[in-house]
Amino acid sequence: MIIASDIRVGNVIRADGKLCKVLTQEIRGTGKFGKSAHLKLKSLEDGHIIEKSFKAEEKVEDVPVHFVKMQYLYRESDQFIFMNMENYEQFPIPAKAVGKHEVFLKENEVIDVLFGEGKILSIAFPKIVELKVTSTPPGVKGQSDTTYKEAELENGLKVLVPQFVSEGEKIRLNVEDLSYLDRVSIKSMS
Repeated sequence: MIIASDIRVGNVIRADGKLCKVLTQEIRGTGKFGKSAHLKLKSLEDGHIIEKSFKAEEKVEDVPVHFVKMQYLYRESDQFIFMNMENYEQFPIPAKAVGKHEVFLKENEVIDVLFGEGKILSIAFPKIVELKVTSTPPGVKGQSDTTYKEAELENGLKVLVPQFVSEGEKIRLNVEDLSYLDRVSIKSMS
């Protein structure tokens, strides 16, 4: 158990019977009227966002968690199968828990997974990924670099990129909002 005023962003707690990750935490109030902890939580079971308030001195159940390096093996209907790299034990995780980020999973890729209570709670996707552009129309001459066009990436995702990006190039993408960051440049060794 943890006192509500000691809860921090990133903690995993049990709220309304569900395991939730703390996204934001704010202490409000004064000594005269009593302080309260206002939390924005993400349910690790269904991905829903919940807002919850606790009295500052109220006890809340915190859940001990840790990261484990796991290898993504394959998808089986509505579940993704991961393997613990240390003991080769396999764990399923529901597709709804992975959400829109499933396009970033590649078979045999090793990724950090948040583990608690003997099961996978969430996947720690990298903040930035590098992907190859498989198709995009040629840039329009005379257009500024602030004009964007659509490009399809190697994982099937379609994003907006600047006019100067062409097929075959690699780009960096922000995983959270799927926005273009920059082009990956490769320096020659000659």
